[in-house]
Amino acid sequence: MSTWGNLTRVFDRACAYYPDRTAVVEGDRRITYREMRDWTNRIAHGLAALGVAHGERVGMLLPNSLELVPTLFGIWRRGATLVQMPARSGIDDWRYFLRESHASTLIYHAQFDYAISKIRADLPELKHLVRLGSPEGDSAVEAADYDDVFSNQPTDDFSAMITPDDIAYVAFTSGTTGVPKGIIQSHRSWSHYVITAGLEIGDTRPGEVFAHVAPLTHFTQIFLVPTFMRGGTNVVLPGFDIEKFLTTIQQEKVTATAVVPTILYTLLDYPRLGDFDLSSLRTVVYAGSPMAPERLQQALEVFGPIFVQTYAGSEPGFTTCLRKEEHRVDSDEWIKRLSSAGRPMFHVDVSIQDEHDNILPPGEIGEICARQEGQMVSYLDPEKNAEAMRGGWVHSGDIGYVDEDGYVYIVDRKKDMIVTGGMNVFPRQIEDILQEHPAVAQCAVIGVPHEQWGEAVTAFVVRRDGATVTADELVAMVKERKGGAWAPKTVNFVDQLPLNASGKVDKKKLREPYWVGRTRQVS
Repeated sequence: MSTWGNLTRVFDRACAYYPDRTAVVEGDRRITYREMRDWTNRIAHGLAALGVAHGERVGMLLPNSLELVPTLFGIWRRGATLVQMPARSGIDDWRYFLRESHASTLIYHAQFDYAISKIRADLPELKHLVRLGSPEGDSAVEAADYDDVFSNQPTDDFSAMITPDDIAYVAFTSGTTGVPKGIIQSHRSWSHYVITAGLEIGDTRPGEVFAHVAPLTHFTQIFLVPTFMRGGTNVVLPGFDIEKFLTTIQQEKVTATAVVPTILYTLLDYPRLGDFDLSSLRTVVYAGSPMAPERLQQALEVFGPIFVQTYAGSEPGFTTCLRKEEHRVDSDEWIKRLSSAGRPMFHVDVSIQDEHDNILPPGEIGEICARQEGQMVSYLDPEKNAEAMRGGWVHSGDIGYVDEDGYVYIVDRKKDMIVTGGMNVFPRQIEDILQEHPAVAQCAVIGVPHEQWGEAVTAFVVRRDGATVTADELVAMVKERKGGAWAPKTVNFVDQLPLNASGKVDKKKLREPYWVGRTRQVS
């Protein structure tokens, strides 16, 4: 049988080719490919012994850790479906994810014990709980111990008849535009997704050493398989601590990583950045939200041409890529392209469509739509498919345009658009202008209710350490570039911006205080 469309067979081939190489590193802990494969077999046998049947849904609520990797592949090896549980979400979301997916089993870390105790009674379909580690004090949750369930299981290959159309996992959108939607990916579609990540985005090479500093329950997970396919090492960090991250790159000779722009901004502003040897880095993928062109130019000056941008979404999959060789600053034309999301990947069709689903010509602004093998199979609730899957296209909810050379420019989220005085204003364009000011480290722009204008443009700004700038300066800067309608009516200086579980700026949280009690919630 071909390995295509079966994630466990791709995994097994890597383990067979590179049995004695280091597969996963977390701090002082290391496991080889052989040890990792044995571990996944124990997970599969243990799940079967619990009574988890083929196709049942298994939630996994683990922080970034060595255990997460073999547990993930062990769930698939059993033939079960992974329910993605972002560790940076909260109690309400975890309850929602387990309930909506009809999960029968949850493997979770003891640090989440209190949360599980609060939601356990609301989940009658949840039959099995397996806890990794020991909770602090007495636990109110009746859960089996991870080691008791899995450690003594056999290591011989667990054979599950997995077909390409079997569901690999259920994930949930980040909820930036409302209630998270569950999406389904099959082994076939997810295989396409991860191989694309390695070959076309990550440029994964033999012996890659990939550092996972962003949550493995988000987009960085997709680089696990490509790294394994090339006999490389996945280095897992528990979270973003700048000293730990830089020290790890230096000590492990990390060659690649994937981050959200907020992490890059923090690195660029770190006064001790030059104290670390980062010469091994040759690929930094950034995704999750657009990066301000001014900061991107700064990053190129500091790190060199090692950056790759990818534009993707839970529903459409990987859509476009701005490759390393396209990160150029040697002409105005190339500098302009730094603000783009790159061009469609070879296997992806992209179109810009109006509100009637008509395809628009280059230069005209509309909704970005895509179609490809790596897109979601369906929403968990198929009745929601009509919202995003129309005419063979997945509608992203993002607003943008394509230029004559095929570069896609994201103007904004469709539902982030601000309507002020009858004009459509796109926060991303204001944010890019604000980021050009040398005193601005990060910013976010939202619309808040206003009796006269409908919505008022409001900015939240994080200053660089030691830098000063006034609200009037920033307002004048935007007004000069875009006009009075686009200029913020209010500028709020804050110490930090809230982030959601995906590491994106949580504009929903910024808006909440302004829209309480109103029937229209901009989200």
